[in-house]
Amino acid sequence: MARFFFSLLLLLAVTGCASQSELTARRLDRDNPKYKTAGCQDSLSAAEAHRDIKNVRTIASPVLLFVSGGLLLPVLAANAGLDTVDHVDAAKMAENCGAQAQTNAEIATDVALGTAVGVATSGLAGTGLTAK
Repeated sequence: MARFFFSLLLLLAVTGCASQSELTARRLDRDNPKYKTAGCQDSLSAAEAHRDIKNVRTIASPVLLFVSGGLLLPVLAANAGLDTVDHVDAAKMAENCGAQAQTNAEIATDVALGTAVGVATSGLAGTGLTAK
C-alpha cells in the first residue's frame, strides 16, 4: 500500500496540477480589448472546469490503474482524450481573448508528449503492475 501512495505522489509531482486552459488563462493580456468580450469571458469560465477535471484525473488515474490490475491502455486513452479537449479549448480561449493560439500540430505534439510521460511514470511508479 505504501508503494501505491508513493506512486500517487510521484504522479502528482510529474504531471502538475494546472490544466492547459488554466495556464493559458494566466498568460492572457488583461489589457487586450478582446479580453473583456463575452466570448473571452465564457472561455475563461470553462477553464475552471478543466482545472477540476485535471485534479480529479490526477487522483483517479493511478487508482483506476491499481484497481483494474494494470489495464493501462484505457486509462491512457481517456487521459489523452481529456488532454486533447483541454488543449483545444485553451487554443479557442487564446483566440477569443486576443492571444496567440496553439496550432493543431502543437496540440497533437503536447498531447502525445503527455501520454508518453503517462506511460513512463506508470512503469516507474513502483506499483508492480504491467500493461495488459
